[in-house]
This record gives sequence, structure tokens and C-alpha cells, in this order.
Amino acid sequence: MKASRRGLCAVLVFSLALLLQGCSGRAPETAEPRETVTLSALQYELENIAVDFNALSYYDRIAEQTGVRVDFEDVKDSEWTSGVSLTFARGDLPDMILRGSLDIEEYGVSRHLLLPLEGYMEQGLLPNYTKRLEESGLRNQLTASDGHIYQLGFLISQNVNTDGHFFINQSWLDRLGLPVPTTVEELTEVLRRFRSDDPNSNGLQDEIPMEFTLDDNNTGIYNLFSFFGLPLNEEFVHISRTGRVLFAPMEESFLTALTWLHQMAEEKLLDVDFISQGSNIWAAKVNQGNVGLFSYWRLQNTALSPDLISRYRLFLPVSAEGAKACLPRNMDIIEFGAALTVNCRDVEAALRWLDAQFETENMLISQNGAVGDTLIRRADGRYVVAYVPRDNALYRSVPVICGQFFAPADYYASVYVPAAHRQEKSDFCEVYEQSGLLEPVSFKLMTAVAPKYAEEDARLTRLKASLKSVIDEAIVSMVTRGVTEESAAKLRRDLEDAGWEEYRQIYQDIYDRWQKGD
Repeated sequence: MKASRRGLCAVLVFSLALLLQGCSGRAPETAEPRETVTLSALQYELENIAVDFNALSYYDRIAEQTGVRVDFEDVKDSEWTSGVSLTFARGDLPDMILRGSLDIEEYGVSRHLLLPLEGYMEQGLLPNYTKRLEESGLRNQLTASDGHIYQLGFLISQNVNTDGHFFINQSWLDRLGLPVPTTVEELTEVLRRFRSDDPNSNGLQDEIPMEFTLDDNNTGIYNLFSFFGLPLNEEFVHISRTGRVLFAPMEESFLTALTWLHQMAEEKLLDVDFISQGSNIWAAKVNQGNVGLFSYWRLQNTALSPDLISRYRLFLPVSAEGAKACLPRNMDIIEFGAALTVNCRDVEAALRWLDAQFETENMLISQNGAVGDTLIRRADGRYVVAYVPRDNALYRSVPVICGQFFAPADYYASVYVPAAHRQEKSDFCEVYEQSGLLEPVSFKLMTAVAPKYAEEDARLTRLKASLKSVIDEAIVSMVTRGVTEESAAKLRRDLEDAGWEEYRQIYQDIYDRWQKGD
């Protein structure tokens, strides 16, 4: 009976409280409002785009959701590595480091200046991010050599399997009545016709049959080695079907490709300015509409003129006699997204702020702008880009690629309809995949996925610098002067002196260790 009376009194008191709240016009509060926490962050910034991170409306949105504001110290791309080193050297560490790159083995494993995050993930402090990471099966890419995870990853998975695709001038082929070449011999003859038969119809012999830069797999001549079955990449190593690490410049096909490239230069079928020109000059030349063949990431929404790209078609790498064309295989590689330093003043607040950015709508806004403006949510729940503002105007409100993003392929496809230019890249990649033109095992498994010990990483960096100098010098020399027994022997001696076998063996050890799960 006493218990019943106590219950009745409790109900009456609760009802009176509600009545008083109604009279005052205030809604009942379910929780005390959070006190705003302010944290600090070292923030990566693109070289050619000025971003005021402290003024972005996107971070106002995240602050409203989390009660956390961040004081950003931005550092440009060209100064990022030295800026990070200086930050750690002076010891006055920010709470967080965001985007760019970070030597996890050095600052996490060796110097213990970064916080391991896997324990916080297990406690449920990063629910959005952790769920997606575990479903992706890519956790091993973020695991350091000591077994800890010191970073949050950045991933935009778009089924991209190679960097540069080849594009040939279809309007020139049509004008000259030529079929698309399918072998190196046929391509050579087509390039000769491009040079001599005035396909631009201006009465001048001013056509550039092939336009490239030097040392990458986007616009660079490294891609042309694929015609000879050699997937030459910027690390110079690749993996055979049997699991052996191979050093590309020591293979015979390297010299065979250089012999052909010398012929192309001698016959003025390859612009020898590839030696020194960067991507800006390359793009300016291609945009003049006078180029027959080049390689590039894609056609739409690039440095190429929209009026120009309709003249070009995707071109499949051709095979030299006795070879099978083979390009380096790209793969979903997780970039550095964020890390917490050991000086982080409020770990829970920092993780809450970061994880809010991995909520689906927040994350897509960070890349594409506001919902209802540049980003539209369709009736089926997926998001689509309505338009892309000109002159990088998105960076006035959202961080774009300088922010946090983690979208494995299946998840990304379920929430986002790719913009036309991104779909174009995916379609090109699918054509190359179906045509069997990519190396069977991606070299990036050993160069970007398999963990390296700090001493291995440091040694590889030193060796690569020496080897690259030898290789690029040899390419320039042999393309312009030709390949001889003497020049080939000199290349091998120089590579020996620069430590090519040690370089290859370190990568072999890294790959073998990763394969065994050690």
C-alpha cells in the first residue's frame, strides 16, 4: 500500500513538472548540452589551392554535431614533410595530424609519438569508421610492423586499376583512312603517317605523333614500356607469377623498349621535349590539338580542353613481337587520413570529431558540397553530384580531398552515383581489365601495403634516389643517342654500383614476410 502511494506521488510530481514546462514554453531537455572542446591540428593543404580551414562552413556543421572545434595550422604540400619533421622535433605537438602523409613507422613504432587507435576502435569510439574498415578487409594496410594501428585511413574506392590510359587521335585516323593499330609495328606505321600526311590539314608538317613526359605512369613514357611486356613503374620493381620480385631496368625488355623509343625519337615520332617538360607544358601541347597519341588519367574534367577530347578514343596498349602488353596494376591503397599524437588533450573528443566526418552524408558533403546545391540525394537514397563549381570554388566551403573520407568500393557504390568523369575512368579501367593488359599481381602489394621496418624504409628511400638518377639518365641518353653494347654495359655497372640487387632483395623480404603473415 505504501509502495502504491509512493508511485502515485511520483506520477503527480512528474505531471506537475511537465505542466510547468509547458507554461514556460520550453521543451524538456534530455541531456545537458556539451561544453565546446577546442583541439589543435596540423592540416595538409594543396600546393595550388588556398583553403581557410578555420572558416569552412563544413567544420561548423561538424562542430554543431560533436561539440568539438579545431584550430587548424595548415601547411602547403611542398613544405609538408619538413613541417611535420619540425613539429615533432620541437615537441609541441598538436592534438591531431590531418591528411598529407606521415611516416607511421618512424613516429608511431620507433618514437612512440602517436597514439595506437585499435583499442579505441574496440571500445566503439569510432563506430562509423570501424564498421567500414572491417567490412572492407583492408585493415592490414593500416597495421604497423608492431601490430598497432596508429592512423585513420583515407580511401575513395572507384575501381581504378591503372594510372594512365592511352588515347589516340580518332579524327586523324578517320581523315587518313587508317584502322586502329594492334601491334607495335602497325602503331609505328600509323605514327609515320601522322607525321607526314598532314592529318590536321593545315599544309604544314607540324603534327606531334606522340607526346609524353618522362618519369611516371600518367603522362610519362614509363607507360610505353608496357608495349614490350614490362610494367615499368616509379618504384622499378614488380612481381612475377611465381612470387619473385623483379627489377625492371635489369630485364632485357627494358633495352628492347629503349631501342624502339630511340627509333621513335630519330624519326621525329616522339617529342624529345619529354626529357624536361612537366605536365603543364605537356597539357598545353596536347590542347593545341596537334597530338596523335598520349597517355593520361582520363579525358573528362582534366587539364584537357572539353572541345578537344571528342577527337580521341581509348587505345589499347599494343604488343611488340614476342611480347604481351602489360601495364602496372593499381589497387585500392589507403592513404593517410589522420593520427592522434601522444599530446592529444581529449582523445574521446578528437575521435568523436573525426568519426562524425565518416557519417555518410557528412563524408559526401566534404567532397562534393552541400546537399540541395552541388550534391543531391535521390529518391533511392543515393547521392549524385548536380554540378562541379568552376575554379575550385568547393574549397571555400568544404575540404574536398584535404578532409576525411573512407569509402570502400561496395559501400561507395551503395550510397553514391559517380559523376560522369569518374564513371569514365571506371569504364576505361574495365576495358583494360577485360583485355588482360594489367600485371597479374599489383606491385603496390609490396611497395604500399606490406609493412616495412623503419630501417628498411629508410634504406629503400636512399637506394631509390640513387637508382632513379641512373635510370632516368640512361633513358634520356639511350632514347636520344641509341642503345649500344657499351651503353647497355654501362647501365648495368651503374645500377650495380647504385645497389639494385640490395633494393630488390629488401622488397623480396618485405613481400615474403607479408605473404607469410609475419
